Amino acid sequence: MGWRKFYCLLIIYLLATSESSFSQNKKEVDSAVMDRKVVDLMDKGGIPGLSIVLVNGDETLVKAYGYSNLKEMDTVNTSTLFQLASCSKAFTAVAIAKLISENQIELSDKVSKYLPWFKVEYKNKAQNIEIKHLLHHTSGIPWNTISDIPTANDKFALEKTIRKLIGEKLNSEPGTKYEYATINYDVLALIIEKVTEIPFETYLQTNIINPIGMCSTSVGEASQKRMMASGYKIGFFSPREFKAPIYKGNNAAGYVISNADDMLKWVEVQLGRGDSAIVQLVKQTHARDRTVPLHGMSAYAMGWHVRLNGSGEIYHEGLNPNFTSYIVINPDLGGGVAVMANSNSSYTAVIGEYLMSAITGKEFIEDSDLGDGNDKVYSYITMALVLYTLIVISFLLFTAWAIAKKFRKYKELNRKRIGSMMFSVLLITPFVYAIYLFPEALAQFSWEAILVWSPVSLEVLIIALSISVTLSYFSYFVTSIFPSENEFLGKAPMIILFSVLSGLSNVLLIIMITSAIGSDIELKYLIAYYILILSVYLLGRRFVQTNLIRFARGLVYDLRIELIDKIFSTSYEKFEYLDRGRVYTALNDDVNNIGGSTNMFASLITNTITALGAFVYLASIAFWATILTLFLIVTLTVIYFLVGRSTNVYYENARDERNVFMRLVNGMIDGFKEISLHQFKKLSYKDDVAQSAKFYKEKISTADIRFVNAFLVGESLLVVLLGIVAFGMPKLFTNIELHVLMSFVVILLYLIGPINTILGAIPTMMQLKVAWNRLKQFKKDIPANLKLEIMPISFPKTDSFEVRGVSYSYKNQNGDNSFEVGPINLRAEAGEIIFVIGGNGSGKTTFAKLITGLYTPDKGNILINGHNIDIACAGEFFSTIFSPAHLFKKIYSKKQFQQDDHNHLLELLQLAHKVQIDNNSYSTIKLSAGQLKRLAMFQCYLEDSPIYLFDEWAADQDPEFRQFYYRALLPEMKKMGKIVIAITHDDNYFDVADRLYKMDQGKLKLYHKEDTMVF
Repeated sequence: MGWRKFYCLLIIYLLATSESSFSQNKKEVDSAVMDRKVVDLMDKGGIPGLSIVLVNGDETLVKAYGYSNLKEMDTVNTSTLFQLASCSKAFTAVAIAKLISENQIELSDKVSKYLPWFKVEYKNKAQNIEIKHLLHHTSGIPWNTISDIPTANDKFALEKTIRKLIGEKLNSEPGTKYEYATINYDVLALIIEKVTEIPFETYLQTNIINPIGMCSTSVGEASQKRMMASGYKIGFFSPREFKAPIYKGNNAAGYVISNADDMLKWVEVQLGRGDSAIVQLVKQTHARDRTVPLHGMSAYAMGWHVRLNGSGEIYHEGLNPNFTSYIVINPDLGGGVAVMANSNSSYTAVIGEYLMSAITGKEFIEDSDLGDGNDKVYSYITMALVLYTLIVISFLLFTAWAIAKKFRKYKELNRKRIGSMMFSVLLITPFVYAIYLFPEALAQFSWEAILVWSPVSLEVLIIALSISVTLSYFSYFVTSIFPSENEFLGKAPMIILFSVLSGLSNVLLIIMITSAIGSDIELKYLIAYYILILSVYLLGRRFVQTNLIRFARGLVYDLRIELIDKIFSTSYEKFEYLDRGRVYTALNDDVNNIGGSTNMFASLITNTITALGAFVYLASIAFWATILTLFLIVTLTVIYFLVGRSTNVYYENARDERNVFMRLVNGMIDGFKEISLHQFKKLSYKDDVAQSAKFYKEKISTADIRFVNAFLVGESLLVVLLGIVAFGMPKLFTNIELHVLMSFVVILLYLIGPINTILGAIPTMMQLKVAWNRLKQFKKDIPANLKLEIMPISFPKTDSFEVRGVSYSYKNQNGDNSFEVGPINLRAEAGEIIFVIGGNGSGKTTFAKLITGLYTPDKGNILINGHNIDIACAGEFFSTIFSPAHLFKKIYSKKQFQQDDHNHLLELLQLAHKVQIDNNSYSTIKLSAGQLKRLAMFQCYLEDSPIYLFDEWAADQDPEFRQFYYRALLPEMKKMGKIVIAITHDDNYFDVADRLYKMDQGKLKLYHKEDTMVF
C-alpha cells in the first residue's frame, strides 16, 4: 500500500496547487490536512480509488484520489464512473414521487394492483404490501432476499427477480416494523414499468436523471465504458480486482452509475437547488416514516435514512460486491457530501462522515470497529490451513520415502481396518453438511451469493479447507495401508492433529458464545453448530487423552526396554562399575517423568492453540487492545523464563540427590541383615537415608516454591490485565464499542485457564529437561560392549576345555595396574575334576570370572576341543554356582521341566518337601544358604552343561551333605563326562580331584596331591 499512498499524495499535491482552499461559513477547511486524512483512511480501508463531492453553501469542491485501475495505474478523475450501490434507491424514490404527483399511483396502493401474481404471507396468512411499505422498508420482506436476486442481463431480468418473492414468508406484518431489504426497490421498479409501460432504466434516465443534467449518469450500464472504474473486493488485507455478476433485476436498488461531476448536481438538488419540479419531488422523499419504531437514532424516508440526533441530516450508504458509496445531506446548513469508491470497503462511509464533520465543525469520531466482512478471520484461518497443508504434504513425502526405504510395509486390509476407514469417512459427513449450511446459517444465503458478497479470502479458505481435508484423508489411508512399525510413532500425527482441532474447537466455542448474544442467527443453527463444535472438542480430547495414555505407557516401556537392552548388552565386568542408584532412578523416576510428560504436552498444545486462536479473534475485533494484552502476556512469560533458568540448577541438584537416595535404598535392601545386627549401625544408616531424603526434599521444594512465586506473580498480572481491560481500555481506546469490550473481557476470563495451564507446564518441562538430559547421559554412560543375541554353539560334544595364556589387570583411578591375574594356563578333559585352592585375595574369583567369560582378558584365549572361541561365548558351556549363590524363581531354559521328572534328585538333595517345579518355575526360593546352594546344584543338573564351576559350594553345607558332595555328586558328574572345576578349601577331600591347582598372588600353579598336607 505504501507506493499507492505515495502516488495519491503526489496527485493530491498537484490538485491542491490548482484549487483554492475550501472554506465554510465560520470554519476554514485546511485542504492539505483533509487530503492527508482522506488518503490515510483510504489506505486503512483498502480503497484503490475515490471521488468526493463537498457542498457548503455556495462553496463546492470536487476531487479525486487514487486509481481507477491498479493494474494499469489509471488515476481517478472527476469523470471516473462508479456504481452508487444502494444510494441508487434515492433515484427510484424520486421516480415513484413523480408518478404519485401525476396521480398515476398512490402510496396506499397494493402491489397486487399492479402485479396480480405477487403473493406473500406472514404466519401462513396472505398479506398485502403497499407501495409506501416498499419505500420505507416496512414490507416485512426479509433482508436476506438479496441472495435470491438472480444473475441476469436480459429484458426480463427485473420480473424474474420479483417472481423470486412469490410465496415469500415475511418476517413481520407489512407496515409494522422496519427491516431493510434491497429488493423492495426492485418491486417498485417493476411497478414503474407496469404503470409507464416502458423499461424502468429508460424511465429513470428520461424523467429523473436527464432533467437534473447528470449527463454521464446511467442505469445498469456505464454511459462511457472507458471511464468506468474497475471494482475491487477486500481479500487477504488488500483490495483485489473483482468482476461481480450482472444483476440487472437489481438496477433500481443498486446500479445507478455516476461520477463526481454529476454527483455534485445530485447533492445540490437534494439541498433544494436546480429544477424546481425535481426539487419538489426530492423534498417529498426526505419525509421520514413516522408509523414504525426507529432503527437506532434514525428513521427511513424514501431512499434516505433520516438522523434524529438533532443534526437534521439525511444519509445513505451504498454497498455492492465491488463498489461503495456514501451520501450525507444537511438541508438546514446547506451542506452535503458524496463519496464514491471502487472497493467494498466500510471506510467509504467513514470518509464521508469525516468530510461532513469538516464542513459542519462537529467532532469526528472514527469508529474502531468498522469490520472487514471477516476478511481477517478468513485470512488467518486460510494461512493456518496452508501451513497445515504444507505439513501434511511434508508428512506424505516422508511417508513415501519411508515406503521406498521399506521402513513402512504394506499391510493387508482386514474387516476391522476397512470398517475404521469407512467410519472415519462417515464421521466427517455432518461436518461437510455443516459447511454446506454455513451461508444459510450465517445469513440465509446461498453459497453462490455469499461468495459474491464475502471477501475473496472466504473462497480461498473453502478451497484450502477442501485440499487440507482431502490430503488428510489421503494421508490417513496411505498410513493405514502402509503403517509405521512403531505403533505410537504412527499415531503421533493424528494425536497432534486432534490436539490442534480440540484447541481450535475450544476457541470456536467461546467465540460462538460471545457472538451469539444479540445475534440474528436462528436458534436451531446456533444449537446445531454448538453441539457439533463441542463434539469435536470432546471427541478430540478423548482421542488425544486415550491415545496418549497408551502412548505414554508405550513410551515408558520403550525407554525402559532400550535401557534394559543396553544394560543387558553390557558385560558383567563393565556392569560392576555402574552406580545402582543411577540404574534405579533412570529406570523409574526419569522414565516415568518422560512418559508422564506426554499428557502435559497434549494439554500444552491444546491450550496454546486455544490461546492463539482467541488472540487472533481478539485482534480481529480490537487490534491495539490485543497488542497491549499480548505485551503483558509476553512480560509474564519472560518472568517465567528467567525464573525457570535460575531454578534449573535446583532441579539438577535434586536429581543428583535422588541418585544418592536410591543408592542408599539399594544398600538397605542388600545389607539389611548386616545393619540389623547392631542398633547403632541401623540407626546411623537410617539417619543417612533420612538425611538424603531431606536434602532431596529441600532442593526440590526450593525449585517448586520459586515457580509458585512466579506463578502467583503471573496470576496477579492476569487479574491486573482484566482490570486494565475493564477500567483502562475505555480510556485508552475511546472509540471501542461496549460489545467489543464485553467480548474482550469474557474471552480473557476464559483464557485465564489455558494461560495458567501453559505457565504451569514450565516447572514440569524443567524437570522433564533434567530427566531427559540425565537419561541421555546415563544411556551414553552404559558401557554396552556385547551384541545381545543367542550365541551359536557349534560343538555337539565338549571333549576338552583349555585356557591358554589368559591374563587380566585391575586398574586404579590413575589407570595403573593395581592387581594382575595370570597368565593362566589350564587344560581339562571331559570326565576330569579340577580343584582350585588359594587364600583370600589370591585371585580365585577373578579366575572364575575369566574362564566363564564374565571378564574379558587383556590377552590369551579360551579353546573348546582345541578351537578358539569368542570369550563372550565361554559362559554358554558352563553351569555355575558362585558364592554367594543366586537363583531366579523362573528357570530360564529352552527345555521344559516338570516336578515328576526330577523328583528323585530333589529328594536326594532333601528339597522335595520345600520346592516344587511348575511351568519352569520354582514354588519358592526363600531358603537357607545351604538349601539355596543345593537347589542351585539341582539346576545345574537340569541345565546339563558340559562344564560345571562351583565356588565354595560345600562351605554352607553340613558335614553330611559336604561328604555327599565330594564322595557322591562329583564322582557322578565325572562318570557323566562333565568337566568339573571346583574352588574349595576342603583339604580332606582333595583326593577326589584329578588335578589340584593353587592360586597365589594371581598366579595359577599345579599343586601336587602329596603336598596337600603341607597346605
